[in-house]
Amino acid sequence: MTGPDRRVEHRMERAYEVGATPEQVWEAIATADGISSWMVPTRLDPRVGGEVSFDLGDVTSTGVVTEYTPNARFAYEEPWPIAERAEELPAEMAEWFRALGVPLAKVYDDLSSVTPIATEFLVEAASGGSCVIRIVTSAYGTGADWENEFFTEMVASLAPILDQLAAHFARAAMNTEITR
Repeated sequence: MTGPDRRVEHRMERAYEVGATPEQVWEAIATADGISSWMVPTRLDPRVGGEVSFDLGDVTSTGVVTEYTPNARFAYEEPWPIAERAEELPAEMAEWFRALGVPLAKVYDDLSSVTPIATEFLVEAASGGSCVIRIVTSAYGTGADWENEFFTEMVASLAPILDQLAAHFARAAMNTEITR
């Protein structure tokens, strides 16, 4: 049963073991240049309360840094990428809701009950000079069909982007081997 008194968790978790030190991983996941090298162009004010912005081409997603513990934990929150007012909603997003059969008034009522989308990167040193990077993206909401569909589609597009992080370290390891 869903409703205003019941929160539903939306969650995705991925983990990668990479041949890198915690410092090298930190550089890749918690600096603007590092994130930009494997994900999308990024701006970052590296401190708790600082702004993080991802340039997704036709859209910029802007959030706030919630944790910044060097070589261990980097986290941020972003609002659901839905305009604050229905009049500002991009046409393709409005069409997506229409295709789902969800009135925009319902979406905006539900938005008052959803939490920001939180993403957390945890870095754990492992044996043999490697690290495990654990990435968790989650939000709480009402469990409305549009939330479930949106989060499912977001995860489907986010997973390959996160896979690029592991590929980034694999390329770095190959380049190191070649130059030896």
